[in-house]
Amino acid sequence: MSNDEKAPLASREYHVPGSSSWASAWKVAAGVGGLGVACGIAGYVIDPRRFAFAYLMGFLTVLTMALGSTFFVLIQHLTGAGWSVTVRRASEFFVAGAIIIPVLALPNLLSMGELYPWWHHVHEVSVAHHGPEQALHAATLEKKLGYLEPTFFCIRAVIYLMVWLWLSMRLFSYSTNQDGSGDPSWTVKLQRMAPVATISFAFSLNFAAFDWFMSLEPNWYSTIFGVRLFATSAVLSFALNILVTLGFRRAGISKGAIHVEHFHDLGKLLFGFLVFWAYISFSEFFLIWYAAIPEETIYFHRRWDTDSWRMVSVSLVVVKFIIPFFLIMSRNAKRNLGLLGLGAGCIVALHLVEMYYWVMPHFQEGGIAFSATGFITDLGCVFACVGLYLAVVFRRMLNHPVIPVRDPRLQRAIEFVNA
Repeated sequence: MSNDEKAPLASREYHVPGSSSWASAWKVAAGVGGLGVACGIAGYVIDPRRFAFAYLMGFLTVLTMALGSTFFVLIQHLTGAGWSVTVRRASEFFVAGAIIIPVLALPNLLSMGELYPWWHHVHEVSVAHHGPEQALHAATLEKKLGYLEPTFFCIRAVIYLMVWLWLSMRLFSYSTNQDGSGDPSWTVKLQRMAPVATISFAFSLNFAAFDWFMSLEPNWYSTIFGVRLFATSAVLSFALNILVTLGFRRAGISKGAIHVEHFHDLGKLLFGFLVFWAYISFSEFFLIWYAAIPEETIYFHRRWDTDSWRMVSVSLVVVKFIIPFFLIMSRNAKRNLGLLGLGAGCIVALHLVEMYYWVMPHFQEGGIAFSATGFITDLGCVFACVGLYLAVVFRRMLNHPVIPVRDPRLQRAIEFVNA
């Protein structure tokens, strides 16, 4: 029997079986997303401004999933990595889900006036009618208004979305096309596009961080904020990949193609980027605290001057960094799938807390704005974004094998052993 005749059998071998819980995962996610949409609409009717911030938080959660996974896939092609072939498809599914991100971004584009204090005042900044501190802030903002011009802002937003859509479609389609044809030229095409794709990814991510999240506090300066978004996304992507591939392995879908050697390397990447995330986050905080420049400290004052936000800040240090750090630090822990999964789970769980920490302090001054309707709005917006995104991700899993079955480096990946 020829290789072409054998390929469809190999392809079906790594498909999600209809009896697996993975086969209905997309329905569960779609149901959660539908519930979230209903709660989000109710929240919008009650408080449009709360809805705008809550939805941005949910969108940011999904965006970091997609961008982090895109980074993981890009570096595999950029380096020509062979060990990661069997675990790469798990991240490719999250990359494929990015096709829904332009749709999910629409409520943000319609809520700009609620989110950004500069949106309605681009041509109304006057230093003369403020006190000394307010005058300083107004003067600082006035210098940025050429960049924060609404039309220019929206054009940039469309460019970012188009870049991510292009990356999503190319990275996933090239990889899955190879499943059918077995043509090694698809691997070559992916490696050739990787440098340009990586540069496009880096610029779009950084400028989106400045535009969409940093300008929530338009007087704030931080040249490292884009790197922090990147570090957060990368850590999340490795944690998600570990949890999904563990799920494939336990469900018997991967058929031995994913083993402890792969988890060991994924654990190394997760640990390394977790330390990188902590380093970037602390460096930003320490340098701003040491310099004590008013335009820079305002961001951290919002997150430390009240007991409730201080508690959130400390929980990120303890639960997202310290606990996973010690859980997965050793070689034995990285090869202990229970400990590795627990560490990855802590990071994924605290990621939503971090997104709340990034966005919601700008909703109002003081402590956490807690109310029953506000809680429903916040949770509903997260459910809507994450549920609809994961519905697309899990639905793609049903149409393609969970392993790139005809990648020319597949056998090398299956036989991979850590030195």
